[in-house]
Amino acid sequence: MTLVSTREPVHEPASPLPDRATCAAALAGDEAAFEAVIRGYGRRLYAIAFALVQDVAEAEDIVQDTFLKLHQGRTRDADNLPAWLMTVARNAARDRLRRRKPQAPEETFHALPDDGAARPGADLQRREYHDRLRRALGSLPEEHRTALTLRYLEGLDYRAIAETMGVTDGALRGMLGRALGTLRRMPALVEERP
Repeated sequence: MTLVSTREPVHEPASPLPDRATCAAALAGDEAAFEAVIRGYGRRLYAIAFALVQDVAEAEDIVQDTFLKLHQGRTRDADNLPAWLMTVARNAARDRLRRRKPQAPEETFHALPDDGAARPGADLQRREYHDRLRRALGSLPEEHRTALTLRYLEGLDYRAIAETMGVTDGALRGMLGRALGTLRRMPALVEERP
């Protein structure tokens, strides 16, 4: 079994999603079909895992563990394979979060350095803003982090995200609206964006 890298740049298009026949062939042991499933769902699983654990290495481990479970035959339902993969990855990420020490308290986000105080260069300012944004995302509830990551980092459409997360379109749009509203009100992100 060959796993592909989940660290593809976000600006590159994701591999096409495998059809039902490819999923069924993968479940039946076809290695080429299995690799097509990995290529098709690897980035999505990584996005979900990273949105929750906020750690590259842990997210990659979760993706590999998820595909290992698939390879071991833990499911045989080709029709529900995408939902099964997303659920396994999300549950693995939640399990890892439970085993972690508590995150920094909310006061930490209010005490971040003023981005406008020192302007050594646009790149530094952009990196600092993205670091603050990453920490702010980490403070959101996991459903909000997952929805934002899939929509704005992975570029998935609303229907695909709703199916992935197992929610209705209306619930997803409400969730995204609340998450964006929360981010917009965070003092660390209110300042001028790069």
